[in-house]
Amino acid sequence: MSDALWQYSAIASFLADHQIACGVIRHPVTRNWQTWFSLYGTDITCIFSTKSYSLAHSVRQMFVVELRAGLMTDSDQAQSFMADIQAIDGSELIDPLPQRALESLAKQIRRQLVNEASDS
Repeated sequence: MSDALWQYSAIASFLADHQIACGVIRHPVTRNWQTWFSLYGTDITCIFSTKSYSLAHSVRQMFVVELRAGLMTDSDQAQSFMADIQAIDGSELIDPLPQRALESLAKQIRRQLVNEASDS
């Protein structure tokens, strides 16, 4: 896993060390599908936007593969990946998610963690 992503934050985390949440959400205003990730369960970072749900989901999969392969171990590699996905045909401008959408995603992450813990 890419250690460089986690090394610069000391915020409280709902997620375990080196655990990541990642998904796709529809922006409530633009109606574009946005691929997002969270390292701590309290932070949501959108990395891609498109009109196509399947494309947004494909970018999510690419992101997960890059992380698992350890291909984002420094900021140069992460920046290169982000630039590459922004150049994908069908990419749209990433609009910030409204606070309510961010809070909803954070709650979903916490709820999923609780469900996974109770299933164990």
